[in-house]
Amino acid sequence: MRARSWTELSQASIESVSELALNPKMSLPRPDIKQILPTYRLPSLHPDLQPYQFKDELHHPLVSYEGGVYPRFYARINKVYQDQKAKRKRNVELNLWQSFYPDLDLFERLHNFYVEELDKPDFPQRDPKYFKILGQIWTNPESLGQSSSFLELMLGTMAGLPLSKHVHHMMTSVEQKKLTALPKELTVFRGHDHPLLHGISWTLNLDIALQFAMGSPHQSSVSIGTVLKSDVIALIDRWDEDELIVLTRDAYDIETHPIDDRWCPIERTAPWQKS
Repeated sequence: MRARSWTELSQASIESVSELALNPKMSLPRPDIKQILPTYRLPSLHPDLQPYQFKDELHHPLVSYEGGVYPRFYARINKVYQDQKAKRKRNVELNLWQSFYPDLDLFERLHNFYVEELDKPDFPQRDPKYFKILGQIWTNPESLGQSSSFLELMLGTMAGLPLSKHVHHMMTSVEQKKLTALPKELTVFRGHDHPLLHGISWTLNLDIALQFAMGSPHQSSVSIGTVLKSDVIALIDRWDEDELIVLTRDAYDIETHPIDDRWCPIERTAPWQKS
């Protein structure tokens, strides 16, 4: 019999919306990482993309990355590829971020965005449009993710500034509804390089955290924690990753589990060594 993933177990345990409504503080029991690791399998890169991969680069007409194409990103890359194929068929217009200096490369666009916004007197409070663009940058299919430091800088949390009342506009309307439906206390997961635990990105889905930990080129760990929904800045689910933007300092009862290298499919180095 096929082992059930944590995602399947999670979904089975919270199927009843009425039960959540009656128990708004209910959160899932914590999984046993030692039991889950031997049954976990990282997703493969889409067959259409495999001929276009060379080491950590991928150059397909619809999806192209100069580096960082490791197993931890395969699921997201597959989703981006399917999304790009669908958009090509529908001839979808560029979003706000994609229309921002479209002739410049990604890093120049990010630099210009940061410089222009930083000069505005209401930074980082800004307006709904600013946070909509910020959400699009964070989920940008042109890159495999922005750094947590960049997001904290653009939110103002790095400088200890209060969050804007418009920050929820980082989310789509679907994501806002999904966050509203969650219980008040949440079990969250994060795959990260060992031994440091930094960042602003957690997930409700253990499978996603395992992807980032086991598919990383560095020694890594999976951390499990608890957060209050009221501390969640945004729920981002455009790549099916059940991502929660929440400051690590707001997570509590954190347990960290180093990943045994025998489960990792790629050669790894410690994060302080050159790969």
